[in-house]
Amino acid sequence: MELAARISRHRSMMVFVVIVGIAAVWLAQRPVGAQTTEHVFWAGPGGKATFLNVDKSGLRLGDRLAAKGSLLDASQTSQVGRLHLDCVIMNKITEEPVEDPQGLYWCMYLLRLADGDLTIGGLDPRGPSVSKFAVLGGTDAYAGASGEATLTDSDQGTEFVIDFA
Repeated sequence: MELAARISRHRSMMVFVVIVGIAAVWLAQRPVGAQTTEHVFWAGPGGKATFLNVDKSGLRLGDRLAAKGSLLDASQTSQVGRLHLDCVIMNKITEEPVEDPQGLYWCMYLLRLADGDLTIGGLDPRGPSVSKFAVLGGTDAYAGASGEATLTDSDQGTEFVIDFA
């Protein structure tokens, strides 16, 4: 009986050590002072954008938009990085009526920041709107990043508020 009790305690101790080891590895992947939110702004027109129109005139399913530009801090006063995007049109883009532009993009954004790169992706309606995107990953300080990004499109540009999980 005493031998069985020692074996049981030994197994319990081993399980405890394994759990502590797993927790230590998980915690080591996130910097101690890691941010839980990133907030940046893209003014849009200040960069470069190109449409790839395949086959028919007008922007339709399968046509693409690529763009790049400067990322500003939340106050829109200092440059904090660069933005690259690639969008595929999922639903015809229209400008009529001008007050209610229509269409739908599937977009991938690469945000190049001082501490590393972040990649986000999701569906983006044409025109002023608020959209939710998935945080797909990152490099350096953002390695293993996950979470959700809220993009607010306005006539002034796009505000990104990224909440890390």
